[in-house]
Amino acid sequence: MASWREQLAFAPLETLERGEEIGRRLRHAIELGVLEDGAQLPSESDLAARMCVSTLTLRTALAELRHLGLLETRRGKGGGSFVRANIGDIAKAQLDALAAYSLEDLLDIREYRAFLAGSAATAAARRSQQVPIGRLASMAARIETAGTPSEMTRADSRFHIELAATSGSGLFTRQEMAMQAEVGALVWIDNSGQRCTAGKAHTLIVDAIRSGDAIRARALAEDHVRRDMNGLIDLRMSMEPPPPESPPGNDDIDRLIAAVELFAVNLEGNVAASIKTVEEAVQADLDRAKNGKLDELTNVYEAARRNLTGAIPAVYGMGFAADPSYFGEMGFLWCYITSDPESPQRMDLDLKFYDYSTAPWWPGNDVDDEAHASYAYVDAFGANEYVVTFSKRIMKKGRMAGVAAVDILVRGLQAAFDPFLRSLPSNTCIVDQNEVVIATNTASLVGGMLSQSHQIEQRIALPSVPWNLCIGVSTETRD
Repeated sequence: MASWREQLAFAPLETLERGEEIGRRLRHAIELGVLEDGAQLPSESDLAARMCVSTLTLRTALAELRHLGLLETRRGKGGGSFVRANIGDIAKAQLDALAAYSLEDLLDIREYRAFLAGSAATAAARRSQQVPIGRLASMAARIETAGTPSEMTRADSRFHIELAATSGSGLFTRQEMAMQAEVGALVWIDNSGQRCTAGKAHTLIVDAIRSGDAIRARALAEDHVRRDMNGLIDLRMSMEPPPPESPPGNDDIDRLIAAVELFAVNLEGNVAASIKTVEEAVQADLDRAKNGKLDELTNVYEAARRNLTGAIPAVYGMGFAADPSYFGEMGFLWCYITSDPESPQRMDLDLKFYDYSTAPWWPGNDVDDEAHASYAYVDAFGANEYVVTFSKRIMKKGRMAGVAAVDILVRGLQAAFDPFLRSLPSNTCIVDQNEVVIATNTASLVGGMLSQSHQIEQRIALPSVPWNLCIGVSTETRD
């Protein structure tokens, strides 16, 4: 039976670019330590059959790996293709692999891995009387005797795969194997003191499963995975180079806070200017309109495109949303930034199932006619990610014609505030009016929300925006 490492590295391919995919997968497996130094690959015919490719395609990929110095071929009896993995090269490859992930990627992986581990632990605890736990307990103890980073990685990965298998779900097991192939080795890039922590966590999870305590087993498994992934996220955040004009250092907290406040003011100023431009275009079109129809507003798209071109990276889109009571219909005149920031595109939405008058950014009766920022929400009909929308109602002859608005990506806010937050004390974040974290310098706060149980050393209301800078947030909630 193939080992779990072989199952990860040699699984059948699913993409059409098979030659390139073979080389990429095997190189990734070698560089991240899934295939260890000195390991012998299966024969070419066997490996081609496993990966569902032709022998010719496989040979081309193996030749490229030999050229890169990651494989060597030995002739004669006992010959074949053998892995050549340099420890220094692996460490660099791991850091390069981590750098390729965005903060949002790692956050998604953190929550998905926590869900997998928690669900597997829950299922295993519920069936603890029907399945043997001895093998899982044995896997949990192996990390304590691991001596090298590769041994620690292997012991940790095998425990999590065995945990998934103990749940009785083949789907959980396959998904856990895929996650281990993707980030299992990366978790152990910086392993100082991690072995002891992981060993204790594994033991506690096994004890909870053995006792049939599904709630505790889930909590322990999720906490263990999130703690590991938070370390990885912290490392990824530290890899960002400082901007050319970095803010002052740690020795001047007041100046750092002032820099954050100034950025917030400038951000709101840029947004307000964009909203004003859209509003002026709408008003001018309404003055020229003969029938008061939405399709007579012809200059709004150009105004939005002009403002989006060269806008700060956090801005995603802007435009006008019509008030149906004014135009007799719902409609968007909206542009957004694609992968090319210099070429904003017109957004066409099917409004059949979308009543935007209930959206967080639509002004209520208690809102004045100034621009306001919504709380962070998932824009399921546009960016399909967390955004904050600044909006302002547009009035015409005492009636509301609609709303001019600008969307700001929360991940863009994280990137924009990062140069300032990085030099502030750890466990610092910026939260919106619902206490949702929109930027932080600490992984445990990424994607989180502050509650009354969190302790905060210093809370500062930022000018012009409904956000607060929170310094010294407790990472552990009080009971």
